[in-house]
Amino acid sequence: NFCGKCGTKLERFCPQCNFANPCEYEFCGKCGNKLFFSSETPTKELSFDDKLTKIQKYLPKGLTEKILSQRDKIEGERKQVTVMFCDMEGFTQLTDKLGPDAAYTIMDQIYEILIHKVHDFEGTVNEMTGDGIMALYGAPITLEDAPQRSIRSSLAIHRELTKFNDSMKQEKVNIPTLRMRIGIHTGPVVVGTLGNDLRVEFKAVGDTVNIASRIEGLAEPGTTYITEDTFKLTEGIFRVEALGERKIKGKDKPVKIYRVIAPSTRRTRFDVSAERGLTPFVGRNRELELLLDGFERSKTGRGQAFSIVSEAGLGKSRLLYEFRKAVSDENVTFIEGKCLSYSRGVAYHLHIDILKANFDIRESDGDFEIIEKVKKGLKLLAVEEGSTLPYLLEQLGVKNSGTEKITVSPDVKRDRIVEALKRIVLKGSEIRPLILAYEDLHWMDKSSEDALKYIMESIPGARVLMIFTYRPDFVPSWGGRSYHSQITLNRLSNRESIVMIAHLLGSTNIEPELEDSILMKTEGIPFFIEEFVKSFNDLKFIEIRGNTYGISKDIQSVTIPSKIQEVIMSRIDILPEGAKSLIQIFSVAGREISHALIKQVMQLPEKELLNRLSVLKDSELLYERGIYPESDYIFKHALTQEVAYDSLLIEKRKEIHEKIGKSIEDSYRDRLNDYYGNLSYHYSRSNNYEKAYQYLKSAGEKAIRSYSFFEAFNFFRDALNILNRIPLS
Repeated sequence: NFCGKCGTKLERFCPQCNFANPCEYEFCGKCGNKLFFSSETPTKELSFDDKLTKIQKYLPKGLTEKILSQRDKIEGERKQVTVMFCDMEGFTQLTDKLGPDAAYTIMDQIYEILIHKVHDFEGTVNEMTGDGIMALYGAPITLEDAPQRSIRSSLAIHRELTKFNDSMKQEKVNIPTLRMRIGIHTGPVVVGTLGNDLRVEFKAVGDTVNIASRIEGLAEPGTTYITEDTFKLTEGIFRVEALGERKIKGKDKPVKIYRVIAPSTRRTRFDVSAERGLTPFVGRNRELELLLDGFERSKTGRGQAFSIVSEAGLGKSRLLYEFRKAVSDENVTFIEGKCLSYSRGVAYHLHIDILKANFDIRESDGDFEIIEKVKKGLKLLAVEEGSTLPYLLEQLGVKNSGTEKITVSPDVKRDRIVEALKRIVLKGSEIRPLILAYEDLHWMDKSSEDALKYIMESIPGARVLMIFTYRPDFVPSWGGRSYHSQITLNRLSNRESIVMIAHLLGSTNIEPELEDSILMKTEGIPFFIEEFVKSFNDLKFIEIRGNTYGISKDIQSVTIPSKIQEVIMSRIDILPEGAKSLIQIFSVAGREISHALIKQVMQLPEKELLNRLSVLKDSELLYERGIYPESDYIFKHALTQEVAYDSLLIEKRKEIHEKIGKSIEDSYRDRLNDYYGNLSYHYSRSNNYEKAYQYLKSAGEKAIRSYSFFEAFNFFRDALNILNRIPLS
């Protein structure tokens, strides 16, 4: 057969032995291998929309709706995002060897792997190329630990591709070994529109996406390369190799590159800090004594449970760490399980973590090792194997766990799993007192929560102490039990904060201005203190004069550290849309705003406004002072105000500033002279330069009348600057 258009001989090459077969052959005439066939018309490469439609079937249930629900919340916002580019090595050779149809069939399977592994860590695929993808972590869904999730996704992709290559060899499909180049970078972007196809369009801000693409181009096949920005946010969580600086297109300065080798044994920020050395344990001695008292009661067979509750960064993990140290000499079994920010979609994840710790199961253990370890552990606990072993093995991911031979309804199976978990706890406490620590329950999956409640109800007569840590937005279903106590961690005092600052700087000789700046920014939150001191040092804002630490430059210009931004912004982004827009307007108004003014600005029905305010108060982002309707609303943390303000685009900020200025004029027109300062502040940050000049001049004249000459000078200076922006008429 020959082509009627160009005269080329038409043949089908066998992917196994490369033998040239006539077109009508379905199996190779030389080796018998099944041949891939193309359709009568040549396959054209699918458009982006066609591809995205084609792989919608791979999206986890409910994820499409979850992503699209963010549309109104994120459009036109400035966000920090981690961008991952994946590109397959050898796609052209694959197409040449198999033909376009067979190559696209294989690429469909590769896409499925990529999509699944991105979504396992709640990332989203934003673009697909002929041989790879671009994925985002942090938009459209805001995530805590976005850089860490992206790296874990990349490692999962490499593992799955290795398995895919092995399966192709077993099926005797003769294709080249497929490997991915992956590049990851973290930086700011401005989110544009979010389409029905889940694709996020970006407005140009910096070069975050471009850098990620360039880094992928540098990566060796089968590896993940990350930039220094991503490395700093995940330092200690992964083992990496520093590759030095590389020159990349579009950047004046070389960029530091790291190759990711594998996850380290440390899974959380606290694990990393503990290994490097912790700051002094301050301000939590009373809480530690409460835990120790509870432990003494549990040792006598009166089971106890404690919840350690606080917002992010106040020291829940540190208190648990100090408690573990305090009981280290006791004859006790201490087992810890952690919920992770990306584990919410894994059923029983928390209890799987506990089981792995209890039976000493390592990541490198295969099915045989896991089975032997669990059998040995059950024998030590004197637990009957038949009713327990299959269900534990299934949770631990063993392929032939034995549950496949047991035919029961899903409800019965769930009950047996939970009963097996409870049996392990109670039998273990008969050997010696048992302490079970469950961390970060605000990330817990529903199956783990149901099982935890059931286990907890069985401990009042056992030698068991259960300790939970979680943030205030998690509401447990067991709070009313008489054997359960809650420990709420408060912020450190200034004195306790200064002890931390002195330790981090390695000196007690600190200038008051530096101390006050750090205290004002961090407000007694230990995690914030550590991050700000580290940031100040990295940015050379701190210098030593003699033997005293002081400020070297204007500290007001320092940006909020990325880890803090991530924690705060993730709380803001989970708010309902009405409440989120309200807190952004609050952030423009300042640290404090009256009910009367916010009502004038929002122009909402009173009931709707009160509902939105209630959400913000319940989330503890704001608190109310005074009695409604004469009340004021105040940001709980100054940093929350800054992060919310920074997330707004400049033009949007200017619109809100002008709107607030107009509302002040309308609300207080009979005594505007009391508000010249506020009016000059808002109008000078809007596009209404005429009013900005008017109120800056009036504020300066008022300052002169009260002999505040320094303030008057500042107002008049700003008025002159504004005057230069007003076009001549």
